[in-house]
Amino acid sequence: FYALLLVAVAGLLWLLAQPRPGLRIDSLRPVLAPADDAPRPAVPDRIRVATYNLEHFTDGRRDEPERTPEVFVTHARAAAAIIAEADPDVLVLPEIENGRTLEFLNEQFERPYDYVYISKLRQPSGENERLNLALLSRLRPRNVRQLGFVQLGGKSRPTRGALAAEFDLGDGSRLLVYDVHLKSNYGEMPRNQAQRAIALHHVAADAVSEKLQNDPDPTSVLILGDTNVDPDTEAFADDPSLEPLAGSYVDLWRGRPIEERTTIPTRLPGETGDPLLVFPPAAFDRIFASKNLAANGPWRVSPPQAIQKGTDTANNLTQPGVNGHVSDHHLAYVDLTRNPDYVPPPPPPAQP
Repeated sequence: FYALLLVAVAGLLWLLAQPRPGLRIDSLRPVLAPADDAPRPAVPDRIRVATYNLEHFTDGRRDEPERTPEVFVTHARAAAAIIAEADPDVLVLPEIENGRTLEFLNEQFERPYDYVYISKLRQPSGENERLNLALLSRLRPRNVRQLGFVQLGGKSRPTRGALAAEFDLGDGSRLLVYDVHLKSNYGEMPRNQAQRAIALHHVAADAVSEKLQNDPDPTSVLILGDTNVDPDTEAFADDPSLEPLAGSYVDLWRGRPIEERTTIPTRLPGETGDPLLVFPPAAFDRIFASKNLAANGPWRVSPPQAIQKGTDTANNLTQPGVNGHVSDHHLAYVDLTRNPDYVPPPPPPAQP
């Protein structure tokens, strides 16, 4: 009887330990950060925020044979040179394997980043995700979290997750930054669209919740990363993936000429590439700004810019870290500047 009771209790405990379905939000510990009592860096009058998909930024350990540690070192140094050209204050990176890769990347900068974070996402099988999301920042972030989608369940469960960080801008306002990497276009189109839209739905809902908690302090929001969608191209003109952000956010690339907004260039096959992998240029690396950033909030956002280099467009099978190829994506960034004309709203009336 006691043996059966112990088995029953063990089974109950096992069931209770299983993850519950739904969105999972976890706080992230920094890979690198100054001591808690270190002086907090001042907030500049211009904050540059950038996104750069580094294309399978893995450390060369237990990777495919051609991805050696030496290739990783070359990849990291070339990526650091492009990032340093933009010199962002806040940088979000999709497709990052682990903290080791970030530490080495950070060492390549003349002025390394003080705060480094990486998500710890999992696949449905329970294995660690190899394509994580990362944050490098010179401003001190708070409430750095990952939004995990793996337990949402169903065929439309989004891939990966999102990384969120909040910044106190020192003037009574806050900035929320979300790093996203949405489902690719491989596979069934309706499923891909559903996965992307559901992921953005959860990101937008999280932003609403955080803004409410910050009230009455104004909160600006940037959502940026690889969405795998460019609504200004014919292939995605009717794609509903980005609809959860419509109305509340401004898609800052929207309407710009393709020459300016290209963040994923056409890669030709050359003599040894794949003719089936030739796609038109697109702006998959989108940047969405809350409306107060594009109107009369405490900060204003600039039009996005792309550093269009680091891609081997002559051979679409060249791997990152080889022959000068850094990524199939380009780095994109925006600048936030203080709004000198901003007038804070009056405080709410006292409750009787």
